[in-house]
Amino acid sequence: MNTVFLNSVTDIFSKPDGTERIDQALSGTTARVLQQSNGWFNVETCYGYCGWVQKSRLRQVARQTTWDSSPKMVVQQSSADVLTHTHVQSTCLTTLVRGCIVGLLSKEVTSGWLHICLPNGEAGWLPECFLKPFPSFEGIAEMEMRRRILQAAISYLGTQYRWGGKSPFGIDCSGLTQMAYTLSGINIWRDAVIQPGYPIHEIPKEDLQPADLLFFAGHVAIYLGNHKYIHSTGHVGSNCVTINSLDSKSAVYREDLADGLTAVGSAFPLKKEDAFSII
Repeated sequence: MNTVFLNSVTDIFSKPDGTERIDQALSGTTARVLQQSNGWFNVETCYGYCGWVQKSRLRQVARQTTWDSSPKMVVQQSSADVLTHTHVQSTCLTTLVRGCIVGLLSKEVTSGWLHICLPNGEAGWLPECFLKPFPSFEGIAEMEMRRRILQAAISYLGTQYRWGGKSPFGIDCSGLTQMAYTLSGINIWRDAVIQPGYPIHEIPKEDLQPADLLFFAGHVAIYLGNHKYIHSTGHVGSNCVTINSLDSKSAVYREDLADGLTAVGSAFPLKKEDAFSII
């Protein structure tokens, strides 16, 4: 990885023309530049996805700031204003979203605030309760990991559906599944397919457990248990992250999806190489 994304949310496009968004990258995630064209970079993200990004949205890792050498923290609040001082009346430097990665300048908590830095080198303050350590699944029991994945997914409940989106401003089906796993420290593929080389592998439907993935034609959801699942859908009448059911007797049954289930996937048991990393 030789570049880092600077903005809270950066659109990634299929071509260097800004017309079709296929993904979004969050501040503090990294990428490798493959080629460039007229102010655009073709990049491969730290999770292996490729697309085109405006050059101004990236910083070369070689041009280091204090962020590079600082311990990393992850924003867990849906939106978080980075302020110049430790009081709410101070100036807002920028607004970050859930999943953005900041550097920790000091472990000391000042009146409930932490001193942090951004990838561009700017320093500011965020409430301690808005941050959590960089996620890891090492030493954590499987059932606890499954609970964390579900908790992360549910934190996006009600977020509008946005094609290629991956933030609380808007998110699509595979963006939701990827972020739920990323926030739990697991690196899965960004699209609604089971991709070789990534931890999600097909399992028998009868082995389905909470936090496993349900695959449909061009769609993916996270199983909650008791026949229910959470997903981001553009379905008329929903258009957001919502909960539906595979049970025909349920009030939130979606017949079109229940009849179209193509596969069930799981990341468990986890392996060391499944860990999410920005390096």
